[in-house]
Amino acid sequence: MRIRTKILSSHAILAATVALICVVIIFTLRVADGNRRQLAASYEQLRNIDLIATEANHYVEQIAELIIIGPQGADMEHARAALRNHIATQRVLIAGEIDWLQDPEERDGEIAELALIDRIEALVDDLDEVYARLSSELAAGRRDVADALYRDEVEDRLDDELGALIAEVLAREQDEAEKSLAASARLSRQSIWLASGLVLVVATLGAVNVVMLNRTVLRPVTALAEAADAVGRGDLSHIVEPGSEDELGHLAQRFNRMTRQILDQRDALQSTNETLERQVAERTAELFARSEELETVNARLREIDTSRAQFFADISHELRTPLTILRGQAEIALRRRDATPEQVRETLEAVVRKAGQMGRLVEDMLFLARSEHGAVGVELEPVTLQEIVSETLLDSQTLARRKGIVLSPRQPLDPVIVQGDADRLRQALQITLDNAIKFGPENSTVRIALETSDGRAVIRVQDEGPGFAEAESERVFTRFYRGEANRGKTGRGSGLGLSIAKWIVERHSGAIGVDGSAETGATVTIDLPLAAGAA
Repeated sequence: MRIRTKILSSHAILAATVALICVVIIFTLRVADGNRRQLAASYEQLRNIDLIATEANHYVEQIAELIIIGPQGADMEHARAALRNHIATQRVLIAGEIDWLQDPEERDGEIAELALIDRIEALVDDLDEVYARLSSELAAGRRDVADALYRDEVEDRLDDELGALIAEVLAREQDEAEKSLAASARLSRQSIWLASGLVLVVATLGAVNVVMLNRTVLRPVTALAEAADAVGRGDLSHIVEPGSEDELGHLAQRFNRMTRQILDQRDALQSTNETLERQVAERTAELFARSEELETVNARLREIDTSRAQFFADISHELRTPLTILRGQAEIALRRRDATPEQVRETLEAVVRKAGQMGRLVEDMLFLARSEHGAVGVELEPVTLQEIVSETLLDSQTLARRKGIVLSPRQPLDPVIVQGDADRLRQALQITLDNAIKFGPENSTVRIALETSDGRAVIRVQDEGPGFAEAESERVFTRFYRGEANRGKTGRGSGLGLSIAKWIVERHSGAIGVDGSAETGATVTIDLPLAAGAA
């Protein structure tokens, strides 16, 4: 038998063994994966059922607080939404497990569990109905009827039924988890025995293979190795004597030809080495350039971090001042023991005004923070800008009337339609118009013009105030920037309005800018693309 035949036979046996091992491993992994998925599904469902139980208790407690301390709308809605969200999540988890379960009995068990979830949701609907009835009775002043309704419907019926259903679902999931753990333990033991058998088979085949290869291959290979060492030391005259006419004999002959060819290829290798050195140098230069790019990016990140720290410092400064004013006014009112009701009322009105300013500042900062994290959505749909302008003008009439300012609109007759979010566009225009009214002098005119040009919709808001300096055209959109001294104290605000307006306009693929001077007043321009097909 030739060496080639022996080696091929040995490899065939090894390949068959490896294939068998692979089949067994794949089967074991499939079983283990199914067990893992079932165990993970049971864990997720157990955790979610625990959340359902917690939120159900919270919901019942909110209903009890309705009886004790009155309605708490925000907490009640939060408890109801959280409970229903976890119930919906449990239904999705069970449906997902049903999709990949193969055992009909296990699928039937999960379908029965879905029915229990439906019953839990029905009980939550009953709790909602009882809550509505309790609110109605309390609003009508019938507290004794409300107490009886709570005791009969919530304490004695719905709370117990809901707890029993949740406990039943929890028990079913615990049973599933225990079964999965037991199956996992069995599989682990079987895997150990299987691995031991495979190791024994592979060791036996390996020993047989080693003995055969040592007799037919090792000795000729040793001679070839010694010849290779000689060539490695530079002895290109070393010759290997072919011992037989098999594959190794032919290999010895080829080795002798190879030594002769090495002399011819040495020069070629030197040339190749020079080429490789040049390529290494080029790659080193590229890495150096990439390193510089990374340094630039790192510097940018440090700049962003510094900007964020400045933002928080500005927030602290903006909140400290009104809080100090509030505290000072309250302390003055407390020290004035002979204060009249009118003086107390004036102090409280000042506190309310300052608290309102703080509330608006916090709302603006919250909007900017949520916009940075992508939590503010912009839903685009066809919007007619004439309607946005008209509604904004109506909302601003009261503020303008206080200063005797006349609002002068100018709009085309044909509809100007853009793709945008009506509420966000109205917010941006309202900020711009409010600024114009604040900065405009009394008994002046604020002009609002809407026009189209080159496929764009342009809104211009112009006041007769002190205008902007040329250096302010970009800084006015910076957070907490309130303008130069020529804008006057009457125009002081949080400095966040135009930042919010700029964010909204840019999310609509538009642009916003300011222009004007002390002679012409300030002009804010909002430029938006027209909707496709709009004239």
